[in-house]
Amino acid sequence: MPLSSHTSSGTTSSSSSNDVDWQWPFLVASSCLAPLHVAVRISLANRMPIMDCDESFNYWEPLHFLLYSNGYQTWEYSNTFALRTYAYLMPLVGLSKGLETILLSGTDLSWLWPLLTEQPVGGNNKLALFVLLRATLGAWMAWAELSFVRAIAEHAIPSKETKQRRSFLRMVALVTQFLMLTSAGMGHASAALLPSSTLMGLWLFAAGAFLRRQHTHFIVLAVTATLAVGWPFGVALFVPLGLAVLAREYSHPESSMMTLFAKIGVITGIIQGLVMVIDYRHYGRWVSPVWNILVYNTKAGGDELYGIEPLSYYIKNILLNFNYVAVIGLIGTMAAPLLLPSNDLWLLLVPMLTWIVIVAPRPHKEERFLFPIYPAICLGAAILSVYIVQKLTVWRTASAQKNATRTATVFSVILLGVIWGPAVLISSSRIAALMKYYSAPLKLYAELPAFVKDPHDSAIAPISICTCGEWYRFPSSFYIPHKSLSFGFAPSKFGGQLPQPFTSYGSGAKSAALRAFNDKNVPEPGSYTTFQKCDFLVELSTSMDSCTESLEEGYEWQAYLQEPFLNADNTTEINGKRLIGWPGRTFSCSSRLSRKELLPMKATVT
Repeated sequence: MPLSSHTSSGTTSSSSSNDVDWQWPFLVASSCLAPLHVAVRISLANRMPIMDCDESFNYWEPLHFLLYSNGYQTWEYSNTFALRTYAYLMPLVGLSKGLETILLSGTDLSWLWPLLTEQPVGGNNKLALFVLLRATLGAWMAWAELSFVRAIAEHAIPSKETKQRRSFLRMVALVTQFLMLTSAGMGHASAALLPSSTLMGLWLFAAGAFLRRQHTHFIVLAVTATLAVGWPFGVALFVPLGLAVLAREYSHPESSMMTLFAKIGVITGIIQGLVMVIDYRHYGRWVSPVWNILVYNTKAGGDELYGIEPLSYYIKNILLNFNYVAVIGLIGTMAAPLLLPSNDLWLLLVPMLTWIVIVAPRPHKEERFLFPIYPAICLGAAILSVYIVQKLTVWRTASAQKNATRTATVFSVILLGVIWGPAVLISSSRIAALMKYYSAPLKLYAELPAFVKDPHDSAIAPISICTCGEWYRFPSSFYIPHKSLSFGFAPSKFGGQLPQPFTSYGSGAKSAALRAFNDKNVPEPGSYTTFQKCDFLVELSTSMDSCTESLEEGYEWQAYLQEPFLNADNTTEINGKRLIGWPGRTFSCSSRLSRKELLPMKATVT
């Protein structure tokens, strides 16, 4: 039966003596969880691996170009196609300028780096900036999550609501926060520089504004997420709540629909105008990447060129990142309208169903496409679990007389701990596994500054770092400390199109004559560095054969630095080693930095 706030006669119901009082556990836990939430997000930001090469090449590399005038360009940023908006990167450009001022001021930050990362940061200001930017992204997501759960706990509850109902909503907020905080999926999505991650954060803020009935705030966030992030498909997440906003305004006697639509039009015009001005500056022509990417993804053969996966791909990823929380969350999403018929809370779960209907049938699937629904999974699971526990507790303590409320509350907290304790352990193990088994490329590239003692010494010849089959694990040019080191893609067995170095013209019209790109995922010669020019090679110990060229006669690759790595190709998706960070060094291979060495001459016997 639904958690109703009214009796059959229409009068306000009173709390029975054995109702659960969530007030004190909520106050105690929320006061402790808020700082912990921020600390965990910041701490994990640079300890979790970069899971998607799209993050490195489509966002960190263009940002590096905007800051340092060099980096790698993908075909989406070419003047011919213009699928990506530079507006998305502008906030980070401004933030980077401020952080660079601090880094160049000589301020001693040696105490800070061990708190943020396990990578060696000293001596590489670019890497230090990268670490600070990712930590900031993690902190921003924590802010969004805390704003979301606070809105759930304190959103406008009518005065007729009972104490039991208010307590119920507060505990739902607390469990939602707890599940988001401990989720492996939220752990690596929170600090990712990806439109889907940013969309998730903006949706969290917008959902909070919706619950608080801050409609102007909601409109600004929804329009920004649709037009300025560069991923217009996310509008589907805001449409259900947007329709609810329209219904509220229409039913309000003092509201004017004409005023509301005028407000939407003005906000849309301002944001779209700013985005187009920014993109005009970088592309040299009036262009709408939002429109271009919509057209590209609707035409036949678009994103399917980059891989096709069955529906089971999403199911496996959700289970890896959320374990049984995902199952309970989906059930809770379907049941929420019945459990909370007179509450706006269940409306927050509708976008998840809308999103699944949109992304699930598409042949091309990526884990990042699911990021926007991660909070809703946690909310759905929280609603169902708290509802069931509250009903079980009332039944369990129905015969109790003395201290019934306190007994019910303690029993409920213990029961919730029993329900979610195993999920927390599994998620924590998954987080440990990601950090332990997949962070080797970050640690390896972070060691690059050690190769050049003095980058200003003209006697030191430039050094070239290359990779073949491991191109998609290159974290970004922020790991290349100075111009004495360069990075390049050596010819490999990979048959798709690779990024190419930005020209001084960036995405301007003149760059099209210097860099040839295509939208067919066909290799372009300008992407490759001749194998003989490579001084170092980054590869897995099991993928050295991915290089299609050979060294000059008399040379060979000698392992210079190795970091343990788990080869996912040799494990299943739901595999103990892949899911759990077991103690010990149980790795299937290593990420290896090899140096080109001249073989010693063999003495000849005459």
